[in-house]
Amino acid sequence: MTEKKRKPKTGTLRTEVFAMRLDPKLKYLAEIAARKQRRSLANFIEWAIEQSLDSVNISRLGNKVSNVADEAEKLWALDEPERLVKLASGYPDLLTYDEQLIYRVLKEYSAPNKVKHKNTSDFFVSKGYFNDALELDLIRKCWTEIKAFALDPGTEDALRTVICKHDCSL
Repeated sequence: MTEKKRKPKTGTLRTEVFAMRLDPKLKYLAEIAARKQRRSLANFIEWAIEQSLDSVNISRLGNKVSNVADEAEKLWALDEPERLVKLASGYPDLLTYDEQLIYRVLKEYSAPNKVKHKNTSDFFVSKGYFNDALELDLIRKCWTEIKAFALDPGTEDALRTVICKHDCSL
């Protein structure tokens, strides 16, 4: 018999589900700590991770050192393309290999420091004063093709076609 997926109750927050392995001793001790705080094991682990974000230090492009909790607003975005751009622009050393491949595509299909014309599609908006920024709306519209091209099954023609399709309609 297949198990039905449970839908979240109205008004509750959506959460991500993932599997993890714990050493039996650590799991047992976490269960004891969870009981003491009158929490479920899952809720205790979520709380413990949240607490530990204060103790993990990261530095923005080799400058000011701060912790992950303090940088949360600068790193978090609702959609994946914006999260990648935020992480890459401030913390390129923290990109995974796949994220590096995707960001490389964004950089290769960009033309910084030049005025953008309708017939030259790219992922940068050029203001003409060397004040370039990534064009997030275009990246969002082309995200599936960008990922496919960067991570293998996609083709350059498909990527160029979708960029031009969305960029020319902006």
